[in-house]
Amino acid sequence: MAGSAYAQTSITIPSKAAGKLEKLLKQTQDAVVVGKKAAILPVEARPMTSRVLAQSTSDFLALASRTNPTKEAFLQSLDAGLSRINPMMKTLEDRQQVASFYQDLLDLVGIESSEGRLTTFVEAEATAKK
Repeated sequence: MAGSAYAQTSITIPSKAAGKLEKLLKQTQDAVVVGKKAAILPVEARPMTSRVLAQSTSDFLALASRTNPTKEAFLQSLDAGLSRINPMMKTLEDRQQVASFYQDLLDLVGIESSEGRLTTFVEAEATAKK
């Protein structure tokens, strides 16, 4: 078995990352708006989408709280979140909003690049339409 293509290297999490992630989690959970059609709401305010984004934020917070978190662990968490939310994102605008949300998560923990994952997610829009 060939093993992982990348070494598991620890990253330094910015000192205020956990607090910012907790604030983002609270905002995401509070974003659910009752009484409006989901199709006209920003993605963060749609109940099902909000749950996935909140879960991803919680996952990032848990990783950031660990001793010696790795970039690979955050990217795996990103992959899991994108996989969960992919079936719900039918338009390019929705996918761009979700990609922006995940880029914010990465930025908060000091990761500058999704290594193409977010671009691939946004560009997959054409195949997501039914």
